[in-house]
Amino acid sequence: MSSQATFMKISPHDGSVLFLAVLFCFSQTNAAIAQPTGSSGKDPTTRAFLAKPGRSSSSSSTRKKADLWFPRDKDIDWVIPAVTPGAACPLADVLSEAGKRTEELVRNVHKFTATEVVEHQKVDRSGRLRPPEIRRFNYLVSIAQASSGYMSVEEYRKGGSNTDQFPDDIATVGTPSLVLIFHPHHVQNFQMTCEGLGEWRGQPAWQVRFEERRNCRNSMSVMDIAGSSFSVRMRGRAWILADSYQVARLESDLADEIPQIRLRLQHQDIEYRPVPVPESKGEIWLPSSTELYMDFRGHRFYRRHSFTDLKFFSVNVRLIGDPKE
Repeated sequence: MSSQATFMKISPHDGSVLFLAVLFCFSQTNAAIAQPTGSSGKDPTTRAFLAKPGRSSSSSSTRKKADLWFPRDKDIDWVIPAVTPGAACPLADVLSEAGKRTEELVRNVHKFTATEVVEHQKVDRSGRLRPPEIRRFNYLVSIAQASSGYMSVEEYRKGGSNTDQFPDDIATVGTPSLVLIFHPHHVQNFQMTCEGLGEWRGQPAWQVRFEERRNCRNSMSVMDIAGSSFSVRMRGRAWILADSYQVARLESDLADEIPQIRLRLQHQDIEYRPVPVPESKGEIWLPSSTELYMDFRGHRFYRRHSFTDLKFFSVNVRLIGDPKE
């Protein structure tokens, strides 16, 4: 299958079919032509979130015991990580350089493989995490860019990516794609604010808060339930290494809840790590793990994807025998 970011296919026990797809927000149909603005100002929505942390019900000041399975400080606006006082952030340069790193990823990575472990825990009515269900896959991803700028990200798993291959009949795919919000073709669709110079695993890193703009023609995240689509706006934070401008970590949350489908929570936390480039002294940063917390229509769960044995094949390497779906 082809997607531009996270995609979730769900077959709930009530018999309905739900699709959650994170798709890139385009200013034009089938063509993303935006370039970074370099503006560091805060729009009214951003100011509102910073002034009133914890907008979502899962982060409210009074929380029910059944909601405690999701740590309050996971919400990106509940606690803003500390930054170095007085360190001026050159936002335009940070976005430009991070965009170049993302372009290098798309240009140099034709396919990469990994061993994927999926750990899934349901949440019961009292808010307790149930014992984990575990699935393992031989995993392959192909990333390509068309001349129009359209990003094609295809994932393959041994045994396929159908819902029945995953715990609770919920398939989550597309983790490698979220970093593409910093690609020059997509970055203008987000309000970017630099919070300052923080750190990631002991390394200096620029903290950049992002939020999907309301005026995008198509939302980055779409939930389709029984033929009805619901646009989901995203907000989040990225840690971009100060020396290499590699995106080392990404967190995202809902910008707005959706009462019609009782979507209260959609939190992702993705970490990346360097992988050596074949026949080169360089390296490319690929996802090493992602955590997902979901709460919608009475479905609540925590899921973790872990990727080990990461290897990638450049466009100059012929790969034979892709895993079959």
